[in-house]
Amino acid sequence: MKKWGKLGMALWLAGHGVSLLAAGTPGEFAGASSMLIDEQSQAREVVRSIPAGAALERFVMKDAKGRNVAYVALTEGDTGGVVFVDGKLAGVLDRRQTQAFYSCRGFATANQQYWGKLADQWAGSLLQQMKPASSVQLAFSGKSAVQSIKSIVDNPLIGQVKSLLDMGTNPLNIVKTLNKSRADLKEKVRNDELIAALAKLEPGDDEGKLAAILLPQDVNFLGDDVIMAYPKYSVDYLVQHGKITLQQQPSFLQLSRGQAALFYRPGVEWSKCTPGDWPMTVS
Repeated sequence: MKKWGKLGMALWLAGHGVSLLAAGTPGEFAGASSMLIDEQSQAREVVRSIPAGAALERFVMKDAKGRNVAYVALTEGDTGGVVFVDGKLAGVLDRRQTQAFYSCRGFATANQQYWGKLADQWAGSLLQQMKPASSVQLAFSGKSAVQSIKSIVDNPLIGQVKSLLDMGTNPLNIVKTLNKSRADLKEKVRNDELIAALAKLEPGDDEGKLAAILLPQDVNFLGDDVIMAYPKYSVDYLVQHGKITLQQQPSFLQLSRGQAALFYRPGVEWSKCTPGDWPMTVS
């Protein structure tokens, strides 16, 4: 078992290759099988540190009381989800609760009612449903560590190596392949720089700060509010009154438009998927 109190690592969500708050760092998860979260643990570091395959979703937000609320839902182990308030562990939920919370917010978003518009109400009910905790130990199987086959296959550098091996001796092919490799490397460097800049953003930051880093790849307007979505990284930023109030990964806007089946659970009374009634769908 290893305690993660001051370790600044990144969570790579499966299939997306980027964290909500920081760039990934392959290799640092190797051998990690458990994590102890206690009063000394910092939410930002914990949220970054949970292995990709062990995380269903996560978000950070600022509620109506000005508190920073962070949440991570897990895919394995005895604990379903962990909640932090103002950077400190506040409580835990079981897996049935986290699945219901996930599905109902997905249902609302898929029905053109992006959950973040009422994030304060959703978070409020989440805090009511959690079981207060001063410590919790999480266990990970390691099957989806950042050094998994999937991560390696998705690594663009592997594609560059394969291209170099396959380019043959034709001078034209060599030039084309080398130019593509250089372009890919430049893109990777640029991508890393963008991720590092996005890593510094927090709820409460100005909309302009996010736009200056990277213009949104998708946008949804909710009255005066704006969802700035980045499908490449599968992350949403909700902007209200010119301020970032919510960061959500994976992007619920993206999933609701093309992968809404991920929110499905059999036997759910979907009409109860509201900020106040979603706990009634727990089964």
